[in-house]
Amino acid sequence: MTKPSPWTSALERQAVDLVQHLMAIPGKSGEEGLVAQAVKQFLANMGVAADACRHDTAHRRSPMGGEIGNLFVHLPGNRRLPRIMLSAHLDTVPICVGCQPKRKGNSIVSANPHTGLGADDRAGVAAALMAVRVAWESLDAAHRPPIVLCFFVQEEVGLHGSRFMSVSQAKRPQIALNFDGGNPRKLTIGATGGERMKIQLHGIPAHAGLAPQDGASAITAAGLAIADLYKKKWLGAVRKSGRQGTSNIGVIHGGAATNVIAEQAELAAEARSHDSEFRATIADAIEQAFVDSAARVTNARGESVK
Repeated sequence: MTKPSPWTSALERQAVDLVQHLMAIPGKSGEEGLVAQAVKQFLANMGVAADACRHDTAHRRSPMGGEIGNLFVHLPGNRRLPRIMLSAHLDTVPICVGCQPKRKGNSIVSANPHTGLGADDRAGVAAALMAVRVAWESLDAAHRPPIVLCFFVQEEVGLHGSRFMSVSQAKRPQIALNFDGGNPRKLTIGATGGERMKIQLHGIPAHAGLAPQDGASAITAAGLAIADLYKKKWLGAVRKSGRQGTSNIGVIHGGAATNVIAEQAELAAEARSHDSEFRATIADAIEQAFVDSAARVTNARGESVK
């Protein structure tokens, strides 16, 4: 007995057709122009005016350049209702270029075995477009909220689209829903911001067996800083004055040989919190611990680690 197809209603079939159409369009990060054209054509077929669609200049501020900026679409509605923003990103990773989506049972796969599918995030784009279409067709003017669609570029290469977006184009929505990869039944209502730090310590090398007093160890300074942070509870789960966050030092490299006072140490750390000010406070505490510990490690001439 075969399983019934999940694409039973006309609306579901249209949604699947749309996502397959979008998946087949090449559009890696920085080359999202064709995907944006497809989005605008879909909206034009709904009756959305061309001047409702605008691009910002995020690509000009992005380090990788690119064809276009983020695409914003403003749909009018009852201003007494909250403005809603629906967003997704247009780009895929390079391996998805050349995808040939086809249905296989209850799944969609690429007929080209050498490519990925590109559902991240063409499925999100399709979901946002279909949601707007349903609202556009099923709600009368009195019950249709103002909607802004935001389709980001260059998400896969470091969130450049959202990082350099023209925020004023969003027109201060009261509700925002972002569609991206993952289980469609999962709703994420918050995420921690992160500060990532690269820490470099420069010591004074010396022969550890013949003249250790002439050296100042970068590794010793790193160890003192980590110990100080741990003692003062700035590492791991951080809770201070009713605020909370996390931090971690996850990578450390240093030294060249066991008989040489370490000239260098390099560490990678992070601080996270929903509270941006407290996140910065954690990062500042980490920085200060390394500055203080470097100054404490000196050689016989009083020269310290930097």
